[in-house]
Amino acid sequence: MKTAGEFRDVVRKAVADTLRRKDPVLDGQRLMADLGAESIDRIDLVFRLEEAVQKALDEKVLFAEPEPTVVDLAERLQRMVEGK
Repeated sequence: MKTAGEFRDVVRKAVADTLRRKDPVLDGQRLMADLGAESIDRIDLVFRLEEAVQKALDEKVLFAEPEPTVVDLAERLQRMVEGK
């Protein structure tokens, strides 16, 4: 079982890889508003997260409104993986 910090690390890495960012991805940043992600980036991000956790994920839950911050996304991912 991963810790909350490990889920944040997974999400930060996946976001950085998806958006090809050289600068650090911060927990409070929002994917679209702050990091400039587009809808195609969200699809790629879901694939990367699914690969990281070895589980199919529900994109609608991951990206439910309001627009998630990196830490929100990590918390949603953790709940999905742990079945909560």
